Amino acid sequence: MADNTKIGLGSFRKNKTERPANFNPENSADEKRTMPTDTILEHPGKRLSSKDLPKSIRLPLDTHSAISTLASIQNKKIYEVVTDIVENYVKDLPPQSKKLVRNNVEAIKNSKL
Repeated sequence: MADNTKIGLGSFRKNKTERPANFNPENSADEKRTMPTDTILEHPGKRLSSKDLPKSIRLPLDTHSAISTLASIQNKKIYEVVTDIVENYVKDLPPQSKKLVRNNVEAIKNSKL
C-alpha cells in the first residue's frame, strides 16, 4: 500500500530506467561563419593596364570629378578609388545582399581562369 500513496507517474512505474548518458558534440564550441570577413574586391599588387580593365562606365560629371579628385589626393588610380568606395558600400549591406555580391564577384573571377 505504500507504493500506491505516491502521486504522479512514480506511482505507476515499478522498474525505473536510468537516464541515458549525455554526449556533447565535439564541434559545438566552434563558430563557423558562412560569410568570410575578408574583402570581396581584391586590390591587385601591380597597376592594371587598359587591357585588364573594362572599357568604360557612365558617370555624371560631378561624380567623376569627385572620384578623380579623391584619386589625386590619395595618389591612386581612379579604378582603385572606385574599388575602395564599392568595398565600403558593400560592408554596410545586409548579409543576404553581401552574399549575392560575393557570389557574383567570385563567378566572374572563376570565369576568367
